[in-house]
This record gives sequence, C-alpha cells and structure tokens, in this order.
Amino acid sequence: MSAREFGEAWALSQLSPGIHLVALAGLIGRRIAGWRGVVAAVAGMMIPAALITVALTAAYGVIAASPLARAALAGVAPVTGGMTIATAGLLIRASGRHGRAHLATDVGVSIAAVVATLVLGMPTLAVIGAGAAVGALALGRERPTSRESSVG
Repeated sequence: MSAREFGEAWALSQLSPGIHLVALAGLIGRRIAGWRGVVAAVAGMMIPAALITVALTAAYGVIAASPLARAALAGVAPVTGGMTIATAGLLIRASGRHGRAHLATDVGVSIAAVVATLVLGMPTLAVIGAGAAVGALALGRERPTSRESSVG
C-alpha cells in the first residue's frame, strides 16, 4: 500500500461514524484481501478490546462490594472536582496576562458558574453552554493571537 493510498484510506475513515481506526482497519483489510480482509481486520481490532472489556467487567463484579473499591469510587468525585477547580484557576491566571478586562470576565463567569450549579441547581451542560456564550460575546471581537490562520 503506497503512502497516497494510506492517506486516502485515512481521510475516508475520518468520515465514518464511530471508531475511525476500526474503519481504517476495514479499508486496509479490503485493499489487501477483499471482504475476508475486512472481516479479519475488524475482528482483529474488536475482539481483543471486547475480551479485555469483559475481563475487566468480571473483575469489577468480584471486587465491587469490597470496602476498598467503594472507597476508591467515592473518592473519584472530589478528585475530579478539585482537578476542575485547579484547571479553572490556571486558566484564570493565564487570562490575567491579557489585561484586567479578561481577568474580570473570567473570574465573573467562573463565580457565576459555581453559583448556578451549586446554589441554583442548574444542569452542568446548561452552565457550560452559557459560559461559552459569554466567552464568545466577550472575546469574539478579538484578533487571534496566532500568526497562522486556521483557514487556508
């Protein structure tokens, strides 16, 4: 298979819904051995992943009731929340380099998001969407900081 053929198969696989690597494997399998190649390539991609998933699910079923597993799962939510807050703090600190207006907007949106989610009980997706809309309105008129254009 030439580099061009692979590139075309890669581009075509990106158009397919679902897992793009499975689509790529099917296209390469078709090129090499027709429909038998498709079956072999897709099975080679899916069967090991399915077996690993079944094995991990069975293992979790065995240990799910243990106190250690319950404690580990109970700790996931606070850790995720802490990581989210830390990431927001890093982003706000970075926005301070762009001036007080950026900083004030970011801090205000962050506080409003926390209040909307925790106090008012708004759905997280709605809060994220509202924050994105505020960001687009507040920062939409700015010129990109990159010298390269994303549209070529």
